[in-house]
Amino acid sequence: MRNLRRSLAVAGLSAVAALILTAPQAAADEAAAAQSLSCKKHVGGKTGWVECKGKGQWRTISICNFEQDRTSEWYKQNGGTKRKAVLKCWWDLADIKIEKR
Repeated sequence: MRNLRRSLAVAGLSAVAALILTAPQAAADEAAAAQSLSCKKHVGGKTGWVECKGKGQWRTISICNFEQDRTSEWYKQNGGTKRKAVLKCWWDLADIKIEKR
């Protein structure tokens, strides 16, 4: 009985150690992908656009005056350049925020 408990404890600790060691690697991979994207934005009146070069995932958030902000879907980019129009504001687009992952 004592050996069974000991072997279960070792198995449990091994599983926890494996999860702890793989989690930082996944976070590092996401950070590297976000760093490989280079984006620029243009704000004008009620709308604007974002252009990204490189590889990774990104989305835009239209920061609107006098109304709720608008968030786009996630775009997956495997290289090259991609330009997307941001979601239009009814009154005025104050700024564009770009989220990368």
